[in-house]
Amino acid sequence: MSAPAGGTERGEPPAAERTWRRLAWPAAVLILLLHGALALSSLTVKSITNDESTHLAAGLAAVETGEIQLNHEHPPLVKLLAGLSASTAAPSLPVDRSDYAQAKQFEFAKAVVFGEGNDTRTLTFRGRLPIVLVSMLGGLGVFLWSRQRFGAGGGLLSLALFAFSPTVLAHGRLVTMDATVAVGSVWTLYLWWRLTRPAEADRRFSKRRAILCGLALGLTLGAKFSGLILLPAMALVQSLATPLTPRLAAARRRRSDAPASPSGTVSRAVVLEERLLPMARPWLWMLPTAVVVIELLYLLPTDPLLYLHDLRTIYTTNDSTWVYYLHGAFRQGRFPDYFSVALAVKTSLVGLVAMAGGLLTAGIAGGRHDPRWRDDLYLWLPALLWFGVHSALALDLGVRYLLPVYPLLFVLAGGIVPSLRRLPLRAGAPALALLLIVSQAATALAAYPDYLPFFNLLAGGKEGGIDWLDDSNLDWGQDLERLPAWLESHGVEQPHLLYYGFSIPEAYDVDYQPMTRSDWFEAPRPGAYVISAHYLLLGLYEADRSGIATDWLRRYEPVDILGGTLYLYQIRPQDTPRAEEADGTPSPGGLRQSERLPPEWRGPGMS
Repeated sequence: MSAPAGGTERGEPPAAERTWRRLAWPAAVLILLLHGALALSSLTVKSITNDESTHLAAGLAAVETGEIQLNHEHPPLVKLLAGLSASTAAPSLPVDRSDYAQAKQFEFAKAVVFGEGNDTRTLTFRGRLPIVLVSMLGGLGVFLWSRQRFGAGGGLLSLALFAFSPTVLAHGRLVTMDATVAVGSVWTLYLWWRLTRPAEADRRFSKRRAILCGLALGLTLGAKFSGLILLPAMALVQSLATPLTPRLAAARRRRSDAPASPSGTVSRAVVLEERLLPMARPWLWMLPTAVVVIELLYLLPTDPLLYLHDLRTIYTTNDSTWVYYLHGAFRQGRFPDYFSVALAVKTSLVGLVAMAGGLLTAGIAGGRHDPRWRDDLYLWLPALLWFGVHSALALDLGVRYLLPVYPLLFVLAGGIVPSLRRLPLRAGAPALALLLIVSQAATALAAYPDYLPFFNLLAGGKEGGIDWLDDSNLDWGQDLERLPAWLESHGVEQPHLLYYGFSIPEAYDVDYQPMTRSDWFEAPRPGAYVISAHYLLLGLYEADRSGIATDWLRRYEPVDILGGTLYLYQIRPQDTPRAEEADGTPSPGGLRQSERLPPEWRGPGMS
C-alpha cells in the first residue's frame, strides 16, 4: 500500500509533517525555478555541441517542409520542439540544396547552423529553450511521485537531488534526446504506477489515466528509440506487483457463499477474470494512444511503419574505427564496466549516497511481508533494466545513456526521510534531509557552468575527468563561446588551435591559426597552443601505438584549462627541439578535422 499525497505512511511525526506540508509546494516551485535558471544561464556560455547541430537543423527543416527527411536514427520529438522554437528567429533554410534532398544531414547542418547568414548563437539559444522546460517538467514528475510515496519531506529531497544534479543539468539544456527520454520515462512509469499498483485493485479502472499514460509513453518513444525499454519494464513490474493469488476474487466468492473448487483453490476462470484481464485492460487503452502520438510526431507519414523502419538505423552513422577510452585504456571494442564506472564518477557524491540510501531503504528490504515492496518495484526495477540493457548493448559514448536511471533512483531516495524516523535519533531526520538538499545545491553551484565535464571529487573534479572518460562525458566541443575572453585574460592572440567539435571557431569570434601536422605529429614551434581534451587523449593513444610525439599530456604542462576541455600551452624554444618542417600543411581546424586526420581519430558520427 502507498501513502496518500503528503501522507504519513512511514511514521512521520504530525508536527514535522505539518511543517513539510506547509513548505512543500513553495519550496518545490523555488527549486524548479532555480533548476531552470541554472540550466538557462549556463547554456548561454556554451557553444553548440556535436550532436545538437544535426538535431536542430533537422528540426528546422521538418517545421519548414512538414516532412521528416533528416536524422532518421532518432525519433522526431526533440527535433520538432527545438525546430519550432528556433524557427521564431526566421532562419534561412537551404532545403532546395542537394544536401537536403539526399538526406546528408551533416552537410545540411553545417549550412544551416553556420551559414546562410543565420545567427548561430540565436538558433542555438532558442533551440535549447524547450529542453530546459522539459527538464523542469521532469523535476515536477519526480516531486509528485516521491511526495505521494514518501510524504512532503521525501518529495522535496527527491526534487532537489534531481534539480541540482550536475548530470541532469548538463543534458537538460541541450538539443539532444537524453533529457527528454529521461523525463518521459519518469512520467510514464509514475502514471503506470498510479494506474496498476496493488492499491488500485479494488477501484474502478480509469480510462483517463490509461490514456494519459499512453500519451506519456508515446512522447517518450518519440524522443528516443531506447524508450522501448519501458515496454518490458512496465510489463515486468505490473506482473510482479500484482499478487500471484487472486485474493480479491476469493474473498468475493466467500462473501457470496459461492461454492469453492474441490481443492479449495480459485478456478482458472477466476484467475482469468480477476487477474489477467485487469492486467491487460490498461494496455488496450495505452498502446493505441501511444501509436497515435508517434504517428502525429512523424507528421502523419504515408508509411505507418516509419518508426519501426527508422529503428533499424540506430548506430548506422557510427564509425567502426572509433577508439573508446576508459580510465587510461583505449580500445575499439566496448568496455564491459564502462557504464558502471561512468555512473560512479559522473554522479555527485551526494547523489550516489542518496541513490544507495534509497535502494537500502526500499520496501523490498523489508521482505515480502512489507507490502510496500510492490510499490518500490516501479522504481528500482526499470532503473536496473535500463542500466543492464545499456551496459550490455550500448556503445561507450557517455553516461547520458543512463540519464533515465537518475530520476527513478532519486524518487526512491525520497524514502530516506520517512525511514530515518524509525531510528532513535528520528528528530534529526528533517535536518539530515535539509543537509542533503543543501549539499546537492552547493555541488551544482560549484560546478556552474561546466556541467557536461562534471566529475565528482573522488574522480578529481572536472580537471581529473580526462583521466577517466572522453566524448560527451567531457569534451563535446562546447567551450568555443568562452574561448576569446579566456585567451584575452591570458594575453594570448592567435594561438595555434586543434579543436575537436562540429562547430566552426569563426562563428564564435575565435581568432586563431591552425596547427600544422608537424606541430602535432613531430614537434611544436614556440608559441601558444589550444588543444581539445579529446585530441590530447587520442594523442596518447597514437603515441603509444606509433611512437610519435603526440603525447602532449605527458610532455608538457598546460598553463590553464578552460571548462575541463580546452588546454592552453605556452611552448618555449627550450621546451622542445624543433624538427624540420617536413609538411607545412595546416592540420585541419574546426569542421575539417574529421576529414583529414587518420581513421583512428575520426568521430563516430552523431550518436
